Amino acid sequence: MANAPDQQKTQAATTGDAETLEPVNNDAVETKPKATNRIAHNPVDSEKRRHALAFRPSHKAMFIGLAVVIVILAINAGVLAFLLKKESANQKAISDKGVSISPSTLKKLGVNDTQIGSSNEQLVVNPSAQFNSQLKVAGNVQIGGQLHLNSTFNATTADISQLQAGTANVNSININGSATASTLSVRNNFAVNGAAQFQNAVTVAQLLSVDNSAAVANNLSVGGDLSANTIATGGLVLSGSIQIGSHIITAGLNPSVTPAGATLGTSGSVSISGDDIAGTIDVNAAGNAAGTGPVVYVLFHAGYSTKPVIVITPVNSYGEFYVAGVSTSGFDIDTASPLTPGASYSINYLVEQ
Repeated sequence: MANAPDQQKTQAATTGDAETLEPVNNDAVETKPKATNRIAHNPVDSEKRRHALAFRPSHKAMFIGLAVVIVILAINAGVLAFLLKKESANQKAISDKGVSISPSTLKKLGVNDTQIGSSNEQLVVNPSAQFNSQLKVAGNVQIGGQLHLNSTFNATTADISQLQAGTANVNSININGSATASTLSVRNNFAVNGAAQFQNAVTVAQLLSVDNSAAVANNLSVGGDLSANTIATGGLVLSGSIQIGSHIITAGLNPSVTPAGATLGTSGSVSISGDDIAGTIDVNAAGNAAGTGPVVYVLFHAGYSTKPVIVITPVNSYGEFYVAGVSTSGFDIDTASPLTPGASYSINYLVEQ
């Protein structure tokens, strides 16, 4: 019964009759359940996922993997070492055999087009040039800028107008002109053939030996002992005591002496040997010597700044001599008793200021 409408439709299509529409039987239509978006749980998939999460590699598999990685790294290191060794061999071959540069390459480097090799031509290199080995120049080398040396500078003879160096070790240096040094340290001998002028303080830590004369135009300050065979000075000022282990020898020009007059007689005479510090005065009385008073006048060769102290002593004779008329320019020697006619007297004197 359910296929009756379909058969009627087929027959109608065969016979060419008009199609007859029949009412639809709702009871004959199969009712399908509505689809839902919920995915059904598959127990097989859950089991696979659980096994995947619980899987752990064994120790043997781990060691095998590490060994494979180490082998790969060793192969890469060997290849890299081979390439570096080959590059080093190429560089050594280049440094040993040299490099030939074509004219086109020189032109690219900024070298002019002049012919290289002629002594009348000049090679001009615009960029920087680096020489990894020795550079030998048969002629002169002229440097327009500064010369920076990272190592030692060795030269048999060097003529330098101006040298500025942080630290320089020189076995022998001959300076014909001027030399200015902030700090000069000389470990061995320091010989100056000409004059040496020091504008500031000079400190000598050890012995200073002067073979010839030493002239000091200004003050000389010695903190310790000063040892010298002979010291010649225009003036010496000592603020402490003087200790002299040997003789005191004075020097200088003789003062001038003049007879005083009647006490010596008409033909009496005087003479002096010594200087402005010490000496001896000889007195020769004439036959008509008489009276007391001045015997001789002494005039210093160089006067004192203040009136000095005079000490006299008769020698090999006795007399009543004394000092009178002391001034910065000289002194007198007088007698308190008449001189013996025709007698000779010697009188020592010492002058101190």
